[in-house]
Amino acid sequence: MNHFLKLLFILCAAFNCLFIILTGCSEEAENRKPDVVPYLDNLPSDIDGQGSAVLNPPGPITVSSIGDFRVTFTVGESGIAAGGFVMLQISPWWGWSQPQTNMPEAPGYTAVETSFSDPSLHVYTLPLNRVVVYSGDRDFMPGEKIIFSYGNGAIVDRFAEREELFQVFVDADGDGHSAGIADPPSLHIKAGEPAWLNVTAPSQVVPRETIEIRAAPLDKRGNWSEFPAGKYTLSVRRNGQVSGTFTKNIKDAGKTITFTYLPDLEGIYFFHVEGPAKLQGRSNVMHCQKDNRKLKLYFGDIHGHSRLSDGTGTPEDFYTYARTVSGLDIAALTDHADHGTIPIKGNVWSRIRRAANNAYEPGHFVTFLGFEWTNWEYGHRNVYFRDGDGPVYRSVDTESDTPQKLWNLLEKHEAMTIAHHTGGGPVPTDWNVKPGAKEWLVEISSIHGTSEYYGGESMIYRPVKGAFVRDALMRGYRLGIIGSGDTHDGHPGQRTLGAAVSGLVGVYSPGLTREDIWDAFQQRHVYATSGPKIILDFRAADSQMGSEVTWTSSRGPVPLAVKAIGCDEIVSVEIIRNGEKIFEEKADGVFVHYFLKDPQPPPGTSWYYARVLQKDGNMAWSSPVWITMD
Repeated sequence: MNHFLKLLFILCAAFNCLFIILTGCSEEAENRKPDVVPYLDNLPSDIDGQGSAVLNPPGPITVSSIGDFRVTFTVGESGIAAGGFVMLQISPWWGWSQPQTNMPEAPGYTAVETSFSDPSLHVYTLPLNRVVVYSGDRDFMPGEKIIFSYGNGAIVDRFAEREELFQVFVDADGDGHSAGIADPPSLHIKAGEPAWLNVTAPSQVVPRETIEIRAAPLDKRGNWSEFPAGKYTLSVRRNGQVSGTFTKNIKDAGKTITFTYLPDLEGIYFFHVEGPAKLQGRSNVMHCQKDNRKLKLYFGDIHGHSRLSDGTGTPEDFYTYARTVSGLDIAALTDHADHGTIPIKGNVWSRIRRAANNAYEPGHFVTFLGFEWTNWEYGHRNVYFRDGDGPVYRSVDTESDTPQKLWNLLEKHEAMTIAHHTGGGPVPTDWNVKPGAKEWLVEISSIHGTSEYYGGESMIYRPVKGAFVRDALMRGYRLGIIGSGDTHDGHPGQRTLGAAVSGLVGVYSPGLTREDIWDAFQQRHVYATSGPKIILDFRAADSQMGSEVTWTSSRGPVPLAVKAIGCDEIVSVEIIRNGEKIFEEKADGVFVHYFLKDPQPPPGTSWYYARVLQKDGNMAWSSPVWITMD
């Protein structure tokens, strides 16, 4: 095979799966696959992926700084046959300079040296930050070295990473397929200087209950930084008035500050923390009231990615950030099972499972094992397992390449699926496929935008009519509504820089265990926000959101109730029935509570949900209540 044909073969082998670039447009587009793909080879041989590599320097280096890096690869025991290749993969995401071999004076220049002489050696760069070395005439012998010098002032990742991988792929037998080496070297990338404080508080408390207010310093891109030494002041506001201040002196740099506080009185609280260098931040809203309700409110982000697929950070750091920085109660990492640069199987899946189970602390922090089923025809769905264990099913495998096949495989597991970015974006959801028995919820908001209805606020990019959440409800599908981030920056619970919105799920549950939260998911006792921890309670026919009830006309009009407490001023509250607005009230302030009636509900079954809009553009959506008139 001549060198040109060999290069074409490598290119074809490399472009075998799909990756979505996190940009979009507002115009309606056809349902189509993105045309940019990362490297993930599904057909390696047993000897592919042999060898080892060392990175120098290993870091740490600050985000978005410049650097020069040397990766020394040592050929494994089977060698590499003539026509095989070695490929260096620099992260194709989040700002790395593109490797190039033509301009020594420009960033990203990559020189290749070897410990041997081979006049037929060829070096090529491929899209998505790949450099390929191969020889058509000579075997690479065990122990020989190939040195990649990448840099000349290359710009590094803009997100902090403890393990930014410099992956090396090896095609040992020359068939055009390859596998990554087992232990690729990694670079430690640390956060920049702190730019603001992320302050978190419990959402609901009772008087005379000691609580913790936590502040974490973040750099301008949301990376978890460190506090400078100095004085930090906590200001407490109750019902809009300052009701106390507290100070702490920090002598050494740290990652968090925790204030304890005892609220004596009922009311609506916000907490403001201010420190040196103009560092400051305000908390989410906290509602303090005497409360004997059986169901308590918890917040979660159950959709996010790490460097094990197309995100940043480690699975372990994902859960630490969710709990400690974002103050979440619930989290789930959902790396792509079949798209990215690392196959999610074997030891990789074991690590994801171990991270979820190690982070789970009943009564304090709930995690679920999950992955993303990334299908470009029917839409993307996350898969979750209740009990911290389960298999991975890929959309590229014939036995699990449709939603129906996926649900059939999940029948024997305590599992659920959730469709996301349904209205468009990377790919819309095909609602011609009726959700299976394992699908109770749908994601309405994430960093891609909102998927409530075509033309809605902060609407998802590349919208497709008929693919939105309202469209699914109009088809008669009974789906509860959640939000979650779909973050790829390692910052669950935070809005990605540049995104119009994000997403959280609010869960009403009697307790904070996997079993309790799972039951709440199944009963659809959930709601969505576009990112803030907005407190929302909606009831119809005297029943909680997510319920299915029968109402007899002899009982009179259908009662409706909405209570919301915003993290910013609330400007409007609406109730939607069967896709149409039947109630709208302009609001003023952070608290609203309405008792309403629908005097003329239509015959048959109708669905009702509430939507809340804040002054800052953020929103909350309740799950529907389905009411059948008797």
